[in-house]
Amino acid sequence: MKYVLIFSLILMVPDMWTVRSQASVKEMEAGAIRIMQLRRDGALRVRYPDALPSLLDLMNERSNARFDPDPMFIESLTDPRLFENPILYINCDELPSFDFSTEENEALRRYLELGGFVYLDAGIKASFLGTDLGHSYAAWEEREEVREWFGQIFPEKAFTPLPRNHEIYRTFYKGLPDNEYLRLEEDQKRLPDTVLTFVEQEKWPQGTYSFVGIRIKGRLACIASPICAMGWGRDEFGAWIPPISFRIRESAEDFDETLQKASFSGKIYEVTREDGLKDEIYLIPGQRPLWVKEPTGRWRIFKYYSGEEISNYAHSFYARLGMNVFLYALLN
Repeated sequence: MKYVLIFSLILMVPDMWTVRSQASVKEMEAGAIRIMQLRRDGALRVRYPDALPSLLDLMNERSNARFDPDPMFIESLTDPRLFENPILYINCDELPSFDFSTEENEALRRYLELGGFVYLDAGIKASFLGTDLGHSYAAWEEREEVREWFGQIFPEKAFTPLPRNHEIYRTFYKGLPDNEYLRLEEDQKRLPDTVLTFVEQEKWPQGTYSFVGIRIKGRLACIASPICAMGWGRDEFGAWIPPISFRIRESAEDFDETLQKASFSGKIYEVTREDGLKDEIYLIPGQRPLWVKEPTGRWRIFKYYSGEEISNYAHSFYARLGMNVFLYALLN
């Protein structure tokens, strides 16, 4: 399998919105790149159904790449159309199970070895988050089901974290969204400084993210991430959906002394930071994380921020990240 790309990728200003006529849409779809999405029969839920079509539309608006805005849904990895298209997207939260037949696993291995690319959205998580697949700075790893599944496909390989300097983070966009760009009017409130500082220094440093991947024949052929699709959707008016909140950790006056004396009956998770040191996350079952004790001995509290500015900023980041992933897949 070899895919030939015949388009100029970065000829448009990334932050400019464009309007396409119906004629240009039909013309574009005739020779457009098709993204496949696995949606197995019996899926218990469809998460963020507007996400991928919205992102494909956005890539058509902001770049000179041409994607069909309608994903090609396949129910099985033995679908012969798998080998006719370069990218397979899987929202792991939509899978009723990770029970794939031997024939499907063999087909996926062949697809990847021949040049295909697989994106496993919601394919990794942080253990202390439980069923809450929100976002954090803690030790992310591939989900147990994903690890076992790919252990059958590539027993000789393992997922490894992508370094912060990986080119996937600068394929089309580089760094974080401009905070000023989100101000539609002079009096519109910017992203709060507390949130922006945390995002820049800890949550998404240099506009990077938590990805793990598998290389095949020297090529990054499969990646897995925390759920990104929640940040791609737009309604018919172009507004981002759904609202997104931020989980931030910050300190407060006398916080160290207070927590050292506090009683606690929940669970404590030890997670590995990027610097190799350990954080201790405190969590009451069924609730969100409460606080964290860092290796320096400092205590910090989890605080949750919401609002239009925060949600728009998060959507902008996830959309930029999604564009980077799909365009990287086509170019490598």
